[in-house]
Amino acid sequence: MFIIKNPFDNNMSVTRGLIFSLVSIIPAMILGLVSYIILGGVTSSPEGSDFMYGPCYGVPFSIIIISFIYGLKEQPELE
Repeated sequence: MFIIKNPFDNNMSVTRGLIFSLVSIIPAMILGLVSYIILGGVTSSPEGSDFMYGPCYGVPFSIIIISFIYGLKEQPELE
């Protein structure tokens, strides 16, 4: 469950979200490439007509956005 209470008041949560999203860039690109290949993308053709936007843009950007939101999530205080 995500609990976000005015995330920009707390600099720590914004910084954590940025770090999480920066760290997730490389795995997101790898998962985008794998999903492109699994969905039948042609890796040997440089033509634009063979390009699929969903796996190439949708998968990486959604992973990066989800990791940023996960970083904004408020952590409970540990005793």
